[in-house]
Amino acid sequence: MVQNFLILLLFLPSASVLGWLLLNSLVARRTSTYMIVQVLLFDLLLFFTVDAMYSIPQLPSRILVYTHLVTVFSASCIIPLIWLYFDRLRYGRRFKLSHFLWVLVPFSLTLTVASLTETIGDVQLAPFLHELYTDGTEALAKYKGTTFGHYYAWCHTIFRVAIIVELLLAAAYLLYFVKTEGVHFKTLVAHIRNDAPIRVIELQIFVFVVPAILVLVKVLFTKPFLNNHLWLSVCWAIAVSISIFVFNRCAWFGARKTITKTQAKHVMMFNYHPAIEGPIKELMVEELLEDVDENFLLRLQDKIGDRVHETAMTPKEINAVKDILFDSASNPWDDSLLTRFQTVMLNEQLFLQPSMSLQDIAERLHTNKTYISKLVNNTYNMSFPEFLNTLRIDYAKQYIKNHPNAKQEEIARSCGFLSASSFNNIFRKITGMTPKTWVFKMAEK
Repeated sequence: MVQNFLILLLFLPSASVLGWLLLNSLVARRTSTYMIVQVLLFDLLLFFTVDAMYSIPQLPSRILVYTHLVTVFSASCIIPLIWLYFDRLRYGRRFKLSHFLWVLVPFSLTLTVASLTETIGDVQLAPFLHELYTDGTEALAKYKGTTFGHYYAWCHTIFRVAIIVELLLAAAYLLYFVKTEGVHFKTLVAHIRNDAPIRVIELQIFVFVVPAILVLVKVLFTKPFLNNHLWLSVCWAIAVSISIFVFNRCAWFGARKTITKTQAKHVMMFNYHPAIEGPIKELMVEELLEDVDENFLLRLQDKIGDRVHETAMTPKEINAVKDILFDSASNPWDDSLLTRFQTVMLNEQLFLQPSMSLQDIAERLHTNKTYISKLVNNTYNMSFPEFLNTLRIDYAKQYIKNHPNAKQEEIARSCGFLSASSFNNIFRKITGMTPKTWVFKMAEK
């Protein structure tokens, strides 16, 4: 009874991989690494299933023969598929034909083993495999120089050599990556303890590559040894199942370079392909804003205000400011706040102070700068800097009319600008012409 339960636990990695294959196909098809991850999982499903079947007592002969054939192919594909995954994760490039030349190795091994299987016949081969798995390499002495000996050479000796070569190449690539990319274990510790960001590819190395290598190392053990130490295979199955879970969860972050523990809790928000990043993020923001209140929006605007690129308004749009400047009915804000804002800006002409900022106005009105920014945006349909410069340019026009002989430097400083060049650029941006051209047109009228 206990042994049957332990054998059932050996299929845990297969069940885990199958679950992730189905789950990825439902919710992770937009990730940039979707296809290569699915191919890798399918290969692991084959390997884990046939590997667990070896422990079933009195396994039918034909099944035993063909499970061995599947093991040769699936096990030799694991390391190359992992390399393709990390290549996509690291560079994000499309695969070329040269990337798949490694397929020649597992296909060559599999075709050779399949040919030998067909030559010997599964009925004759099954007793040989049963004897081999029961007595180990001691049973080979009487088969030396026979077709069975050639079968063993390809299925065991050459197969293990191929696996060892793949492991050595994987180890060399891993060391190269660790050295060139600066992978450190302390980064993982900081990620776990302090929610520090960690590169997705670096996290994948910690949670998957080492268990994957252990999977291939297991291939090097003889079946009699594993059957006599069933608990070791069970521990391995549990560890591999855990690593598969963490690996696939991290694979959903293929569009990001780094990830934190907090972001990992909201994994579905980052499940997208880089090619559609813009539309996906816009959709997420729209859905997020549906359930928030006004105070949240104000705090959000305050946080991202410095990062938002202000779009220049056309002269026609900006010239309409005067028409709505005193239109209190056009805004949803508290009339008293709007009135006080208009008073300090227009009557006291605070806009003429070159160092005037949004924070200064907020402190003057005993309110939050976020509220002032939102009031300006909603009432005048422009940002606070645009509103400030519009008032300065309107004042500059009157100043030029009243002081026709004033130089540009004098005009600039009198209207709240720090330099003539700044004044000239803002004037052209708002009116669509330089101050000199504007004066010339006014003279013609």
